[in-house]
Amino acid sequence: MEHPADLSVVVPVYNEGVLVETLILDLERELPSLSSRFEVLVVDDASTDETAQILARLARDRPWLDVRRNDVNSGHGASVLRGLDAAAGAWILQSDSDGQFMMSEVQRLWEQRADADLVLGVRTGRRDPRHRLLLTHAVRWTTSLLAGRSLRDVNTPFRLLRRETFDELRRAIPDDTLAPNLFVTLAASVGGWRVVEVPVTHLPRERGTSTLRSLRLVRFSARGLRQLLAFRRTLRRDGSAFRRRSSVEP
Repeated sequence: MEHPADLSVVVPVYNEGVLVETLILDLERELPSLSSRFEVLVVDDASTDETAQILARLARDRPWLDVRRNDVNSGHGASVLRGLDAAAGAWILQSDSDGQFMMSEVQRLWEQRADADLVLGVRTGRRDPRHRLLLTHAVRWTTSLLAGRSLRDVNTPFRLLRRETFDELRRAIPDDTLAPNLFVTLAASVGGWRVVEVPVTHLPRERGTSTLRSLRLVRFSARGLRQLLAFRRTLRRDGSAFRRRSSVEP
């Protein structure tokens, strides 16, 4: 299948006015070394700070930068799915916008694409608060158990995904999914898609704050777990429909 671009970069943002320009400039510097045919889709989840104004200014002189704004704050999962659905590239890089990843390391993921359908950037020496690390361990253990294989960073927001793989798996992912990246990892693992893990640097968050904290994080996690278990039942019932087929281009 011919694609309008070789690489689409999907970035969900919410109130990242202090970080988003640096991210766009980093991508502008790094992406041309991977391909001359790339696009960057930024999904602004109805930010209330200066994010929208900064993105509008940056997009004026960058035809490869596509900024889409949610009418109402819809959450990280909805923003990720909106970007993934709109991506036109043969490959999709998804990254968070919080400055905790080095865009120079996109090359590490890109180099693995010939032998992979999904490349996960495994965060080494993860620099997050203790409660988030504990949650990550719980999610990793639960998802690995459901997938039937050990995975080191199942929900990493720094990943490279083959477009055809996402098109196949998307049919199983509900629109209200809180953690679509987690669902993609689980479905790819269960369906026999080639999942490759690559270590990447994880930086401390120096500016801005996470939108999920304390009691809200607990409620979010509980709802996400219920969705994950329901999703695994769907895969068990209809799993053959989402398995990798030999007709998928290598």
